[in-house]
Amino acid sequence: MSFLRLFIIFTLSLACIFVAIITAVDPYERLGINVFNFKTKAVAQSRENKFRMLESSKTQYEAFILGSSAAHRYPTEKVKSLTGLNTYNYAVQHSTPLDFYAITKHIFSKFNPKIILIQIDFAALNENYKIDNRLYNSPLMDYLTYENPKELKLFDNNYFTLNALLDSLHVIHVNLFGKARHIYAKHGNYIFEKITPHKIKIKQDSDPNYLFSHKRLQYLMKIRDLCIKNDIKLILFSAPIAFNHLQRIYNNPRLKTIHKQVMQSLESNFENFTNFQTEEIKKYNHYRYFWDSVHPTKEMSEIILEQLLK
Repeated sequence: MSFLRLFIIFTLSLACIFVAIITAVDPYERLGINVFNFKTKAVAQSRENKFRMLESSKTQYEAFILGSSAAHRYPTEKVKSLTGLNTYNYAVQHSTPLDFYAITKHIFSKFNPKIILIQIDFAALNENYKIDNRLYNSPLMDYLTYENPKELKLFDNNYFTLNALLDSLHVIHVNLFGKARHIYAKHGNYIFEKITPHKIKIKQDSDPNYLFSHKRLQYLMKIRDLCIKNDIKLILFSAPIAFNHLQRIYNNPRLKTIHKQVMQSLESNFENFTNFQTEEIKKYNHYRYFWDSVHPTKEMSEIILEQLLK
């Protein structure tokens, strides 16, 4: 047997083993599989965790922060210091306006908020940016009343990555030898992270085939209408991205045009909309302000909150 044939067989076998491990462990709980009956998946399940935290909380929250993982580090104590309102961070990973709509309805079922802040990612309004299956498997599904919600596939792209394999191995290690680490603290805040010098790497690069989803914009407008009806101040803002990421968008003529269209649509439909995806972000092109190109540090998050709430 030739070396090339052996190499191909070995490579395919290794790939099948990796896929089998990820499928059996299902680290992000997107497939509903738990072959080994693990007690914890040991990775962040923000929709489930934050929902339960809020359900059991005795604090009367009046301000809420919504957004993707990029909004995890917006500290609730900063909002309280600026507004005097008890604040809860309800940011969840890989979220879209559909998540925000379900979260808003959950909030309304328990609280009488005065302020809701929503950070919206450019990617979240892309029709090609898939809705996370974790939404469909979470208690938030009870707050969605629309037809045929599940666009489930066996895998999404995240399950064909090295990160998915590493997270699967982490799940196995935690269940067999370790202890799960909870990354959410009181009021939905993210755990403390010490900033060390690092290069701001491009992460979640913008999709060159981006399609502006007007349906997702409509979900944001439904939230706007609910807030108007209930006399709640809605503050919408674009997620700050590092300057090198913004340059990537501007260097693609098609993406630059769509980016401008998206931001103009948000500005025209929302009275309190602030766009942080502008060239002014260049002065924050430093590791003190960004972990990577789409995740701001707590220091940057506090600067954003001051601009929004002062």
